[in-house]
Amino acid sequence: MWRHTTTITMALAATALAGCAVQSIHSGGQKSVPDRNEVPIASNFPTSTQLKLQAAEHWRRVASTSADALVRSLKNNGACVPSKGCTTLYLRRSCETTGCAPQACDTTFNRIFHNDFLTALLNHGYLVSTVPAANAPVVDLDIQAVSFAHNRPQYRYGGQAVEIGPGIWALRDVTSLMDKSGAAAPRTLDHDTNWFRTEFAAGPTPRNELVITVSATSGANTYLARNTAVYYTADADAGHYFCGLAAGRSRTWNIPVTGDCTAPRCSDPGGARQ
Repeated sequence: MWRHTTTITMALAATALAGCAVQSIHSGGQKSVPDRNEVPIASNFPTSTQLKLQAAEHWRRVASTSADALVRSLKNNGACVPSKGCTTLYLRRSCETTGCAPQACDTTFNRIFHNDFLTALLNHGYLVSTVPAANAPVVDLDIQAVSFAHNRPQYRYGGQAVEIGPGIWALRDVTSLMDKSGAAAPRTLDHDTNWFRTEFAAGPTPRNELVITVSATSGANTYLARNTAVYYTADADAGHYFCGLAAGRSRTWNIPVTGDCTAPRCSDPGGARQ
C-alpha cells in the first residue's frame, strides 16, 4: 500500500489591467539583459547535493570511500597493485602533509579519519608501513576545514507550479512511497509528511565544509593517484574540525540577554509578567 498526498497552495499572479497584454522590457534588442554591463552577471551552478557529516560513523564511511577511490585509481593506472607485488604503502598524517604541528593542529577528525583510512587500506590487501619504506608509494592526507557566510541560502522544496485558470496558479506537491524495487511501500504510522524528504539534512545551510584530498606519490615524487571530496559539517561540531581559536570562531553560540522587566513595561493587561 502506498500513500499519496497532494498539497495545493493558491497564489494570484501579478497581471496587467484587464484586456491589456503584459509587455516585456528589453534593452539592446530582444535579450532580457543589456548588451553591455560593468561586470559578469552572477549566476548559480546547476543544483547538486552534498553529504553532511553528523556522526563518527559518517567519518568512517568517508574514510572508506576515499580509500576505495584511491585504490581504484592505483589499480586502474597499474601504479601499485597487490597482485603485482606492490603491497606496501606509507601513510602520512594530514598535518605532516600540510606542515602544521601535530600537537597544535591534529584535530579530532584528522586523527579518527587517519585511523579509519588506515583500516580501509589494510582491508584492500595493502601493507601500511609506520616509517618511510624504500620504493613504497607515499599516501598523503590533506584535510582542510573552511568557513563561509553563516546566512547562505538553503534549498526549500516548493512543489510544481500548475496554472488552474487565467492568472491563477497553484503549487502541487505529490509524493508516493515506493521501496527500492519500485513496489508500493507500506504506510508509515501517525503523521508521516516529513518522512518523504528525509534525504535532505534539516536546518539552515551549514557554514562549515570539509575538503579531503588523498593522493599517492612514487619515490620519484610523481603523483600516482589522487582523489578529492567535499562535505558539509554541522556548525555546532566545528571544534572537531578546526584548530585552536579557529574552532571557537566557527562555533555558533546562543547568548541569552536579560533586560529590565519591571511593571508595567513587561506586564500584560491581565497582570502576568512577560
